[in-house]
Amino acid sequence: MSLPIQTNIAIVGAGPHALTLVTHLLQKREKYRHKITVFDPSGTWMSQWRQQFAAQEIPHLRSPAVHHPDPDPFSLRRFAENRPNELFPPYDLPGTKLFQEFSQDVVSRWQLEDKVYKASVTNIAPITYRGNPQFRVELDDGNSTIAR
Repeated sequence: MSLPIQTNIAIVGAGPHALTLVTHLLQKREKYRHKITVFDPSGTWMSQWRQQFAAQEIPHLRSPAVHHPDPDPFSLRRFAENRPNELFPPYDLPGTKLFQEFSQDVVSRWQLEDKVYKASVTNIAPITYRGNPQFRVELDDGNSTIAR
């Protein structure tokens, strides 16, 4: 993705909470699709989450299957219909691999592959831009963007 000069919504990090935020925003306001920029050093969704879960060899999540990035609370259960052994008792805790693949499916279904800009945010500074209060989002690659 190329860095926009200005974005309405800047999201720092491309983990599960950011993915959840973006899908919920788009469910309510599809027109925001072109107004969102996500910043993450990996340039991809869920990269740090995958690395940390793999390093700790975590077999399943602690949250039940209704807690996931898609706005539809039952979409993970539907995704796992043919994989019942990957939902662990007592509350249908999703296996790590299942959750990872489901999250990638969410990214694909919501067409979010191009929403992550590869950079770390180093500073967020309040500014006035065109007479309006906004924020300068400064990045480790030397670039910056203006966010509402």
